[in-house]
Amino acid sequence: MATEEIGRNADSALRLPEPPTELRRGRFSVATVLKFFGPGAIIASLTIGTGESILASREGAVFGYTVIWAVLIGAVAKGALVYASNRHITLTGEHPMMRFAKVLPGPRGWFPVLLALICLASFPGWASGVAVALGDFLASQGAGNATAYAVGILVFAAVLSWVGGYALLERVQIVIAGLMVVLVLVAVFVAQPEWLGVLRGLIPGSFDYEPFVAQKYPDIATTSVWVELVVFMGGLGGGMYDYIGYTGMLREKKWGMLGHEEVDAIGRRLAVMKARDPIPLATGPDDVAKARAWSRAPLFDMIAAFLALAIIAAAFMINGAAILGEKQLVPEGNDVLTYQSQFLASIAQTFEYFYIVAIVMVLFGTVYALWEAYSWTTYESLSAVSEKVRLRGQRGIRPFVYAWTGIGALLMIATGASFLALITPASIVGGVFACGIYGAGLLYVDKINLPKEYRMSPLVRTLVALGSAFLTVCGVVAMLSYAEVI
Repeated sequence: MATEEIGRNADSALRLPEPPTELRRGRFSVATVLKFFGPGAIIASLTIGTGESILASREGAVFGYTVIWAVLIGAVAKGALVYASNRHITLTGEHPMMRFAKVLPGPRGWFPVLLALICLASFPGWASGVAVALGDFLASQGAGNATAYAVGILVFAAVLSWVGGYALLERVQIVIAGLMVVLVLVAVFVAQPEWLGVLRGLIPGSFDYEPFVAQKYPDIATTSVWVELVVFMGGLGGGMYDYIGYTGMLREKKWGMLGHEEVDAIGRRLAVMKARDPIPLATGPDDVAKARAWSRAPLFDMIAAFLALAIIAAAFMINGAAILGEKQLVPEGNDVLTYQSQFLASIAQTFEYFYIVAIVMVLFGTVYALWEAYSWTTYESLSAVSEKVRLRGQRGIRPFVYAWTGIGALLMIATGASFLALITPASIVGGVFACGIYGAGLLYVDKINLPKEYRMSPLVRTLVALGSAFLTVCGVVAMLSYAEVI
């Protein structure tokens, strides 16, 4: 369909391109899932070093096995909303943020602006926090100043990201990180955890700090258990500061309507729709079958990413309980990465040295990747309400995002705050609360703007609704606890 025809015939139905054979068949196989595992791998690599190796280990040490359920519920809740978001852009060619700007009740564009502000406020906290964690670890190895390391890591990663000079190192990082994950999984069985306790930990119930925490770590003991746990859930699999960009990155995959030869013209057509008009997707049997097939691409990507993250986080948490908890060691303050080397040392002493290389590679990879991820998140958020930002494009706003994140992160590093202190507000607000309200927005748009044949299935809708409610409530409780209101 030519651009002029789309423009003239405003009533013509939009039809998805033909999906690949693997998606048409709908066969759930490892080979098919891995074929469509792309953007999710970026998100997984962004969080392995922090949400899993640091925070999951810490939760295992301070809570024992009692909060393993948080891994399962957090992964399902976040995975459901990520799938719903990526499914929307795949079927319509339009980022959910564009639809939010028009259809949600209230002043035009208020919701994307709110999410943009939350994300922008979160960027410096996470960037500085990861750089500080790695800087402290390098200094703990016996040479150099932790602050100097943190500043150097932050600046070097930003420069590499800007010029795109990390390709070879990135491939090496993937191999090393993969090997570290395998070894951590092996360490779970070497550590011989209390498997009955692990199974009990899958069922939500009351939880509190282990008795030794009050004696040896009084600062942790005075922290609300909900703040402690919600900070972990914010780091688990990333937050809205990652997911908005994650959805935008699908443009490069050209799945579904994103691969339509007239996707730009379709976007312009959708932009002038009335707020509550249904998106004019063709609803013939074959068109609906194509939609079902294309929706499997983001589904396979999400399943691969969040299944991997859940397994990795559970492994680190179990090791944290079985190894660190038994020795009454907690990753905290300026020492959040050192103790985890014992996970690999439990297999063989040599692997303790491998851990040093692996964790440096993983954390540096995180600092490197966040610059582009944050640029995409900012672009998708602000382009929904600003024609000027849309015309600039993602590359055009990079300088502003890099400057905001970099200057803010450097100022936060200069305060001398610890990793946990730096990331806590961002993790609670951007990593949990914002995810909850974003999911609620997705449910509203799905009901108002999508033809009934294209809406989420009852199962997906239920998971998104429950996940959104869970994340929103957890975020609110943690914010009030953090502010000492309750």
